[in-house]
Parts: sequence; C-alpha cells; structure tokens
Amino acid sequence: MPRRVGKQTEEFEILRKIKQLRREKGISLREMSRRTGLSEYYLSQVERGRANPSIGAIKRVTDGLGVPLMALLTTGGKENRSSGEVEEVRVVRADKRKTLVYPGSLRTASLLTPDLQGRLEVLLTVEKPEPEGNDEWYCHEGEEFGLILEGRYEVTVEDRVYLLEEGDSICFPSRLRHKMRNPGNRLSKTLWVITPPSF
Repeated sequence: MPRRVGKQTEEFEILRKIKQLRREKGISLREMSRRTGLSEYYLSQVERGRANPSIGAIKRVTDGLGVPLMALLTTGGKENRSSGEVEEVRVVRADKRKTLVYPGSLRTASLLTPDLQGRLEVLLTVEKPEPEGNDEWYCHEGEEFGLILEGRYEVTVEDRVYLLEEGDSICFPSRLRHKMRNPGNRLSKTLWVITPPSF
C-alpha cells in the first residue's frame, strides 16, 4: 500500500497521466467528450486536478483512450532483475509494486504482475467500508476471478448479489454488468485475476 503522506501526489499523478495519454494519442477534449459522454469542461477540470472523478468516470476516460484503467499506475520503483534470472521469469518485490490510488476513493489496487503485457492482470485491492449506493457498475472484456483474503466483500453480477467471506472466491465473465464494495465495518483485502488485462 502507498504511504498516506504521498496520497494526494499519487492522485494528481493519475490525473496528469490521463492528460499525457490523451495528448500522445492526439485526441482533443471535444473528441474525448464524445467518446465518454462527459463534458469538455469536466474533462478539463479532471486533467487539471480540480475535479474529483469517481472510479466509474476514470474508467470511462480510459475506455475512451483505449487503454486499461491500470495503465494509470504509478510505479513504486524500478523493477529488479538479477543477472541470473531467465528472461521470462520476472519477480515483483513487495516494496516495488505499482499501485493505483483512485482519486477520492476508498480503494487502492496494487499490480502483482510486472505489467499489462501478458495474458493475466493480478491485482491486490484494499478497501475501506463503503456505504451502499456509492458503488458503480462495470462492464469490460475478459474473465475475472476474486478471492477474499480479509474482511467481507459484496459482488453484484447483473441482478444477483453475492456476499463473500474470508476464503470465498468468485469467477464470472467480465462482459456481465458487475459492481463491488466492502459492506463490512473494517478493511477488506481481495485478490483479483483478470484475463486478458482489461481493467
């Protein structure tokens, strides 16, 4: 997990990365507005760090840019590869994980795979309790698997609600409309495997 002292800086880095990716792809704010359904003014405020976008709004932006949400990751440090390691074998040290802190959110996600270039995206998420109604729906390509490591977790897929306890797991096609939240009274920790990397 990121240090609390750097939380605001990390949140701003995510918003700065959005602007950087949009410019690299040569997409105007007007075009982004058309792709996301968000106003040009709002998108401009997000890029300047003057708006507090929800996770759903950030996902709409990354979908509009044609990149996974986790492409906004900040890096905890350079990846270490020992000279004796085989090229295909890559280790992600606990203190070198790339972590995404969602602006204004109760959730942080750490990427446990080295990057998004392989067939798997493995995330460790830590979430504070979240009131009902604050969660947002998602829909994207692929499949996902979740394992509850600590606390309780609620996953809604289409019109069914699954209340999961420590040790429970869930698997579903990501094309199905889904949302999730921590309905408990303490932190929850979950492990997610998504294939192909799309979130």
